[in-house]
Amino acid sequence: MNKNTFYTDHWRDIEAERIERYEEMFVWRDGQQILLQPSELEPGQTVLDVGCGPGFFAGGLADLVSPGGKVHGVDINARFVEDANARAVEDDRLQFHHITGHELPFEEATFDRVICKNVLEYVPDVAATLGEVHRVLKPGGRVQIIDSDWGFVIVEPWSKETVDRFFEAAGPAFNERYIGRRAGGYLADAGFVEVNVRLSPFVDQSGRGLHVLRNMASYISTFDTLPADEVESLLSEVEDSLAEGRFLFCLPQFLVTGDKAG
Repeated sequence: MNKNTFYTDHWRDIEAERIERYEEMFVWRDGQQILLQPSELEPGQTVLDVGCGPGFFAGGLADLVSPGGKVHGVDINARFVEDANARAVEDDRLQFHHITGHELPFEEATFDRVICKNVLEYVPDVAATLGEVHRVLKPGGRVQIIDSDWGFVIVEPWSKETVDRFFEAAGPAFNERYIGRRAGGYLADAGFVEVNVRLSPFVDQSGRGLHVLRNMASYISTFDTLPADEVESLLSEVEDSLAEGRFLFCLPQFLVTGDKAG
């Protein structure tokens, strides 16, 4: 793996173990609707899900714009797109497309809404990606970014210093680790108006956050940025805290919207 392009490459080629984790992590949950309130989704709208993964989130979007709505998803991982289309084979509200770069395979002014969930931290060029989003949005349409900021992670029982060191070691997995705080500026630079930033906490005591930590551990292992025995010890500490009822994982989600001028 090339350390300079790993942030994108590790989404093009995903090992089986990580695919299994994503199958669980990305399942649509009704609680995610609160993340989408700033989008003002309505029945009949046409929506684009950028970085759709295995398609579960797009399925939730389709329910929110039914009846009459349609959702397209795009992703750089061919396996995700294949699996998503297989699941949606009898659902004419959904269609998924494999892309290889930031270019979107749609005409100008196609969509009422574009959703970018946990995607922009990984793209090679945020400005180019948002330029394409702006192009395919209809005048008066809205984009919503839902994304993390890896400077705001809490992992109990780790200290802040340990959390910072762990995620710094996983740094090659991200091109823009602080996309949450910077997303509003990126939207303004891309020509969007009425840019608005909100914050929604993600707080986990059940262990779902362990999937995130294990993914990070796999990235650390790829580039040997922390000793393997230290990583194993840290994960064991977290697993013990879960069993003892002391575990907490918190990663706020930035909800950032911008409109395309009418």
